[in-house]
Amino acid sequence: MKTVGLIMANPLSNYGAHLQAFATQYAIDKLGVNTEIIERSPKLRKFKYSDWRIIFYFWRIKFNKKKKESIKYDAEFQKLRKDRAICAKEFRESRLHNIRSFQSYEELVERAKSYSAVLIGSDQMWPPGAAFENTGSLRFVPEGVDRISYATSLGVSYYPRYCWKSSREMWKNIDFLSVREEQGAEIIRKVCNNDINVKVVADPTYLLTKEEWEKTIPVKKMCDKKYVFCYFLGNDEQSKLCAKRYAEKHNLHLVSILSCESYSDIDRTFADENVGAVSPEDFINWVRGAEVVFTDSFHGLAFSVINHKQFFVFYRYKSNSKGSRNSRINNILKMWDCTNRLIEDPEINWDNTNIPSIDYDVVEELVSAKREDSLQYLKTALRINEQ
Repeated sequence: MKTVGLIMANPLSNYGAHLQAFATQYAIDKLGVNTEIIERSPKLRKFKYSDWRIIFYFWRIKFNKKKKESIKYDAEFQKLRKDRAICAKEFRESRLHNIRSFQSYEELVERAKSYSAVLIGSDQMWPPGAAFENTGSLRFVPEGVDRISYATSLGVSYYPRYCWKSSREMWKNIDFLSVREEQGAEIIRKVCNNDINVKVVADPTYLLTKEEWEKTIPVKKMCDKKYVFCYFLGNDEQSKLCAKRYAEKHNLHLVSILSCESYSDIDRTFADENVGAVSPEDFINWVRGAEVVFTDSFHGLAFSVINHKQFFVFYRYKSNSKGSRNSRINNILKMWDCTNRLIEDPEINWDNTNIPSIDYDVVEELVSAKREDSLQYLKTALRINEQ
């Protein structure tokens, strides 16, 4: 039987990264193809370029890292990050399988010769500069082994010129090229002078039906009260206060998962109940039990849709930023015909606002059609019918 090597997002504590990795492996396994997850590590990070482009790339990484490290996080926040990492590790060890570590880049290259294909997954795997790195670019994959991208996200709405040449080389060497957002497809076409085929497919989490998610991750009641559930990764205080006003108006308990990616002064005070180091399984069940979900997360939105929940979504970054990730939200809302669920003004007056409920009969038809189209893409890329 064929074996496909999978390159996923780094094993951080982000729920979306782990759940999309699980969904990717589950969907491919279900198609009858063996999978082996390639564990990414610094040992594998070889780079092709040594000119000013790669120097500039590393300078940007170092500069951004210093900016992040300048934020003063207290001991409670640091403990949250450590505890969340433990939950993520437990999920990874119990829910993913055939994870293979490599001691060197050369060992990875040798192992790749035994694969029928190498597939790079979804969550923000192709940010600007990704083509400089030999694993994420699939440059290590030998001739005769298919290179596949499935719903790979660029994570931004703008690609700087310094990485066009390397990115063009990367994308043109991929046998089956697909992305998660239309914005990403437009960037690829532009960089490649419209001389490339790229398909927009559904995020891996949508490849499982609601019933399949319930079978793999059983439903569990998380709260005895009717509640609004908040999952914010950003630190915009007005978005959180917006959720608080909604909960108060509708006499609902307000529950928030504390973010370990950012910090704002009201994080521990705006909700009636804060939850910290919860597992990805519990994250899904908090979404399942909610009356309404408020989020600025792509996967917070995704699991709201999968579980037929009413939701409101916010931008996490300013839309006029060249590196804005808002396109991910825009694309998916448009795809599911839910653009009215975007709250652009977090100071909205809920007393004077009447946003129609989401009609999930309509949305589920759209999701089902996209799921079938995306699964067909996977079958073609994995050459299922040729086995």
